[in-house]
Amino acid sequence: MTAPVAIVIPVHDTGRLLTSALDSVARQTLPAREVIVVDDGSTDDETRRLLDDLERRPGIDVHRTPNAGPGAARNVAITHATAPLVLPLDADDHLHRTFLARTVPALDEHTDVDVVHTWVGLVGQHRGTWRTGPFTIPALLARCTVHITSLFRRTLWERVGGFDAAFRDGAEDWDFWLSAAGGGARAFGIPEVLTYYRRTPTSRERRARDPKISHRLMTQLVTKHRALYDAHLVEAFSGLYAEHASTAAALERVYQHPLLRIATDLRTWLGRR
Repeated sequence: MTAPVAIVIPVHDTGRLLTSALDSVARQTLPAREVIVVDDGSTDDETRRLLDDLERRPGIDVHRTPNAGPGAARNVAITHATAPLVLPLDADDHLHRTFLARTVPALDEHTDVDVVHTWVGLVGQHRGTWRTGPFTIPALLARCTVHITSLFRRTLWERVGGFDAAFRDGAEDWDFWLSAAGGGARAFGIPEVLTYYRRTPTSRERRARDPKISHRLMTQLVTKHRALYDAHLVEAFSGLYAEHASTAAALERVYQHPLLRIATDLRTWLGRR
């Protein structure tokens, strides 16, 4: 018999994308026991109307809170959950219909594992596949290697102390996974695309890439996990440099694409006329 799951969904002005997320939950071949939606202080009229409708829908538990960020909203949802397994799902993302059917048995089988993560399909304003992992301290010191839509045991959330609401502008997932790994948590990866991560023009992840915000978040992360960074200094800096080099190489391949070269040369020629 598989363990029950609570799917927790923080919502802040995501409008009709929330419907897509909930539809993907409803289509699961292995149903969740609980679906808990937390309105993180939405002000958008369409989102508020959808939430009003959800409050009247059986099988969905809706809670309203002042805006405090998705980490705080997830904590509220998990506090109200009773299932032993938890799956966070952002309101603008969605699941493959077999997500729970593929991940829940993995936690049932591997009793020493705390987290099951899968590959992630990138949709919206980015494309491709995020091959998540590894879930190791050296890797996580350099970058967030696991998507937030990963199945974990409620006991892990309790050991970590929940999501840190101080990471309001981003990186609360990175902080959570790093705290988990630092506490000895183990993860199991399924090399299949079973969840879809959407980027929109208003995605919080876009704002978090602003140099001032990203600098502040990284300072916050390193300060909180200073002991781990000190203990793995060489691996952390090597990983950060490798990530930078990989990004630079990817940009170089884009710049060298024949069509882009032609467009750049044409623009230069027209500018000289």
